[in-house]
Amino acid sequence: MLKRRTTTLASRISIDTGGYHTRLFSETEGLILDEPSIGLLDMDHQHAGSRAVSRFGLVAADLFESAPSGKRLINPLQSDCNNNVGHCPKMLGYFLKQANQEGLIGKSPIVLLALPSDITELQTDQLKHACFTSGASRVHLVDNGIAIALGAGLPIHQPKLSLLIDFGARGARLYAYANDEIIASTSIPCGGDLLTATLTTGIREHFGIQVSDKTAQDTKHRIGSATAETQKHQLRNSCQVHGLAISEHFDMTFSLSMDEAHEILKPAMNEATRIISAAIQGISARFPGQLNDTCITLTGGGAQLAHIDQLVRKATNLPVEIAKRPLSTAARGGALMLERIHGSLKSTETA
Repeated sequence: MLKRRTTTLASRISIDTGGYHTRLFSETEGLILDEPSIGLLDMDHQHAGSRAVSRFGLVAADLFESAPSGKRLINPLQSDCNNNVGHCPKMLGYFLKQANQEGLIGKSPIVLLALPSDITELQTDQLKHACFTSGASRVHLVDNGIAIALGAGLPIHQPKLSLLIDFGARGARLYAYANDEIIASTSIPCGGDLLTATLTTGIREHFGIQVSDKTAQDTKHRIGSATAETQKHQLRNSCQVHGLAISEHFDMTFSLSMDEAHEILKPAMNEATRIISAAIQGISARFPGQLNDTCITLTGGGAQLAHIDQLVRKATNLPVEIAKRPLSTAARGGALMLERIHGSLKSTETA
């Protein structure tokens, strides 16, 4: 989704190349683009390299929904996308071209890319090249973990430890920061894609009904819960789910309760609790006494899962808070990093 221009053209662009969404943010314009990181693959031309994908983001999703025959949606920025590496820069160039056509990006902008830690060197080089071919004058790189912390408002420049858990689509990661560095990082198998797949498998095994990934994802957002606590106080404790009855081979709609959804997700939540607890114990042993009064900040799409803060609080015995804008912290943090490098545009305008 593009945001129409309201002030001046953006001359600095922070780009969050997250696995699920691509977001463009500028200091002057705010969030100017937020699109799913997907491309529409024409199966009839699957041997034509990057030419087989010509539409990305919301346009690709809409075209696939209207005419899925012979088409497939791909996610070029997922960690297992080495076979589709040529699609990564093409998608980024497509989004930059959209923003440029809308008059949201000025001539020769300075670009900062917030990159996930598991991205390959080849992907990094190609994404940088895509920025330059789209008109960027300079391209900076920053670790996604640093950008997220800055966007969430953590005082990572201080010697005192700061803690953050980013619940992304591909997986969650716990970070510990001090003196502008990531001093500890632990991967947590609690990503949005895993929880969606767990819900899909659980519904099939428990109820004999096959649901689509999209249905499972919608169900997770509506009634998914990280813990069983206080669920009775929710306004919505069940939802209608559409799927295919496997034994009878007909479509049906059934009611799934929040308790049932939680039971399906419970093993994944228990594993996440175990790993988070062990990671915090490891950090505490490495930096004795430095976790006193430390709060854990939660970011990412998974931070919106009901009661995820309660789960983390129980696992760590530390206070927990959810970032104000958990979905766009990396893009916002990238803009703050550009301010660090080049100074504030706002202060320049008012001088």
